[in-house]
Amino acid sequence: MKKKVKIGFLGSGWARIAQAPAFSLMDDVKLSAVASPTEKHRRKFMEMFGISKGFDDWRDMLETDLDLVCVTTPPFLHAPMVRALLESGKSVLCEKPFAVNVAEALAMTEVAQSSPGLALVDHQLRFHPAVRCMKQMIDSGEIGKVYEVRAVVNLSSRNKPDHRYSWWSDAEKGGGALKAIGSHLIDLNRYLVGEIHEVSCNLATALPFRPDESGNPCPVTSDDSFAMMMKFGPSSIALGSPSLMHVTTVGAYTWFSFEVVGSMRTIRLDGAGRLWEVDNDHSKGGRSLIDAPRWKQHEPILPWDELVLQEKIRQSSLAVHGVFAVGFAFLAHRIVKAIHNGEKTLHDAAGFTDGLMIQKILQAGSDSDRLRRWIKIQS
Repeated sequence: MKKKVKIGFLGSGWARIAQAPAFSLMDDVKLSAVASPTEKHRRKFMEMFGISKGFDDWRDMLETDLDLVCVTTPPFLHAPMVRALLESGKSVLCEKPFAVNVAEALAMTEVAQSSPGLALVDHQLRFHPAVRCMKQMIDSGEIGKVYEVRAVVNLSSRNKPDHRYSWWSDAEKGGGALKAIGSHLIDLNRYLVGEIHEVSCNLATALPFRPDESGNPCPVTSDDSFAMMMKFGPSSIALGSPSLMHVTTVGAYTWFSFEVVGSMRTIRLDGAGRLWEVDNDHSKGGRSLIDAPRWKQHEPILPWDELVLQEKIRQSSLAVHGVFAVGFAFLAHRIVKAIHNGEKTLHDAAGFTDGLMIQKILQAGSDSDRLRRWIKIQS
């Protein structure tokens, strides 16, 4: 009988929606502890997932026997938590945005290099079957030469003016659409195509004030939407090609589209985690704008253990939350296997060095917005 992998959680927000439900699908996992300063949230989390140990101070978790801790707290709290957990010998899965600045990200990466456990950043889309299939199609040359990447994310999550002020509205605490959503899209670009060489970015704040707990308006310092162009560098498979991203969190509806445009075909990931393709040979000539593209759904082929997991996901709460929650279940599955096998690295996962590079690109995006020019990424 396999020894159960013991999982702990710092934070009870996103972990309640995706991470704990995902790990709950695994037979050889035990959800062992949660730390959250709000007693109501902590107790609810413990009751939902049958967890016996709950702490109001995260430091009390350091002495607990755990194999992996998921850090899902706000970004400005990550650095001290991650450092202490790694130094205690535990494996860590850190939420993004990884840190609040490059200096913090660098310090966390240096600690991880001497840690005995796994040190991962939660860029779970890498493990979604549709994304893995996209990578195979790109790497094999099936879509031809990569011309460009296009991503559009339209969210209505923050479109109400009375939405409460929180760390998300504070740029210095790691808030904003670029860091929260852009970090995922940047990672997808790097994973599928390669390194980013330079960026040009425009940040926007449609709702400049948010009410605090007393209803008083607080100035918002983070972006609630952004547009960014990136250019791929020499170590990519698309040197000089552009990647375009447009994200808003104050829209009237929800839409997610991530397209890779090739010389032979275009492939697209949607918010439900479906993969679509359309061949260049099937395009209609002329200038007509009324003919819909002939998208065809592409079904990824999964190994047996992931087919079983996929069926469990379909019968769980994760299915209704879309591509990110489902992607996390596949990442969780792979993490558990790695811990059981004693692996010190996890192939294709985003490590802390990836988190550091993404932090540099996010910083370049902020600098570009401030200076109104292209910014090169410092390696």
